[in-house]
Parts: sequence; C-alpha cells; structure tokens
Amino acid sequence: MNLQIEVISVFATDGSITPLRFRMEDEASCLQTVAISQVVCVKPIQYAGIDAIQYLCKAHLEGKEKLFELRYTVRTHRWTLFRVVY
Repeated sequence: MNLQIEVISVFATDGSITPLRFRMEDEASCLQTVAISQVVCVKPIQYAGIDAIQYLCKAHLEGKEKLFELRYTVRTHRWTLFRVVY
C-alpha cells in the first residue's frame, strides 16, 4: 500500500511519538479520518537503509476493527500507511 498520510500525534518529553489519528484519501478521493483506539506495538526499524519507526495500531473503520501498520520516517518526518494487516 505505502500511502502517504496526515497524522496527529503526541510527542512525549522522552521523545517518544504516539499517533492519535490519521487522515487518508479513499478510493473516491475523499479524505477519511481514522481515530486510533490502541497502539499495539512500536519498534524502530530500517528498510532500504532508512531509519523509521513502525506502529501497529488498532482502529475502527467502516464498522470493523482493523489493524494498521503505520511508519514514521525519522529523517523526512513523513508518515505512511504501510499496510492494513486485517
């Protein structure tokens, strides 16, 4: 998927980042806001030599609970929706 998204997040005093909600464009080119109900897992990763932080987040979308993998690229400060796990 690897879709660029807008994210509202909280930055703690220790430097950790917690995403609260994100906005993405759906198939009809409409912006859709998704509120994150739980951050299940956070881990630093490297892909293609680029430092990033991977977030597995639960959220309700279209009446169903889904698990999303979001990635925050440290150097560029960009968020992507990497995939919908289920």
